[in-house]
Amino acid sequence: MPRPVKFTVKQVQNSWRVNVPAQYSISGRRERHHFKTREAALEAQKKLRNDAKKFGEVATALPPTLAEQAAKASELLAPFGISILEAASRIAAMEREKQASVTIDQALDQFITAKSELSEKQQQAIRHLASHLRNDFAGRVLSTISCDEIEAHLQERTSGATSYNAKLRLLTTFWRWCAVPKRGWCNAENLKHAERKAVVTEEIGVLSAKEAETLLQTAEKHFPDMVPVLAISLFTGMRQAEIERLQMSDISAEGITVPATSAKTKKRRFIQMTEPLAAWLDAYKPATELIPANFERKDKAVRRLAGWAVWSDLVFSKGLGDAEPPENAPHWPQNALRHTAASINVALGKPIETLVFEHGHAGGLQMLRTHYVGKITKADALKIWSLRPLKIAINSKGKTA
Repeated sequence: MPRPVKFTVKQVQNSWRVNVPAQYSISGRRERHHFKTREAALEAQKKLRNDAKKFGEVATALPPTLAEQAAKASELLAPFGISILEAASRIAAMEREKQASVTIDQALDQFITAKSELSEKQQQAIRHLASHLRNDFAGRVLSTISCDEIEAHLQERTSGATSYNAKLRLLTTFWRWCAVPKRGWCNAENLKHAERKAVVTEEIGVLSAKEAETLLQTAEKHFPDMVPVLAISLFTGMRQAEIERLQMSDISAEGITVPATSAKTKKRRFIQMTEPLAAWLDAYKPATELIPANFERKDKAVRRLAGWAVWSDLVFSKGLGDAEPPENAPHWPQNALRHTAASINVALGKPIETLVFEHGHAGGLQMLRTHYVGKITKADALKIWSLRPLKIAINSKGKTA
């Protein structure tokens, strides 16, 4: 009959120590438990002896195959310092999390429904993300997808640092939405260690006075219903998404009100009406809707006809030229009209503080100084500011304005 385990109690310096043999510790290694008083140590010793007795009874009742499996499992875990109990606890936690989760298809369906009030552009980005996730993780339970798998997915599905980071931001938003307590389908910390890529900041692109004039005159000639949108963008610097959400009631003789619901910063702002913008809106004031039908196709057509490297099927279908731009055509700068508007205002001496508010910049004063100071000469800025429509505005009394 085996001797009972002693679990020796010994006083050491300012505490009482209980020695626990490796075969009776949770870690699978010899442990030393310290207590402030002798009574607490003896109480712990008593509990350990009772547990050891129960362990002996259970071990005796274990089927030989289970005992053999336990021995092999312990051997496999030994190099990693993990006990059988600890390993079993981890697996049990993973299984509980898996059972509480849903498939990625189910999660995406609910996420898309929940975000149905976002702008069409934002919803399009979500649908694009969902399509790729469904293809790469079809049928997978959300909680089983690792950070490494997400990073590999992004690497495969994006072409550069900017698109990688943008998709990671959207994916993180989705993950956090799924992780909130009322859903609890995954762990929000899972993507915390996903690293963003370094982006090399490029010079912003702006239009010259001649390019701005050509753009507006092209719209006047071929797609006059595009003129108000282009003029607002060029002379206010509003974001395209903000312009697309504008109502005619937001535009007055005093200026343009950007509602908080339309602004990227979610803050209401007011942009003073300028002389050039007033002239263009007087000449091409929309009857009911600011955004014309087939807006995106017409926008591409205007830029294509103005000489930019933009593909346009509308140019071809209307017999205005080839859909493909000439090989030597320059590429349209990203956010060209917004950047041009800011650069014009800086060149003409508009206070940076006013510009930050009217443009809805989140980056503050330094960001505007860094990007826009010196981008356009004052002479070029004055030329753009003096651009007026070819069409003569007619006032309500039938007289030319």
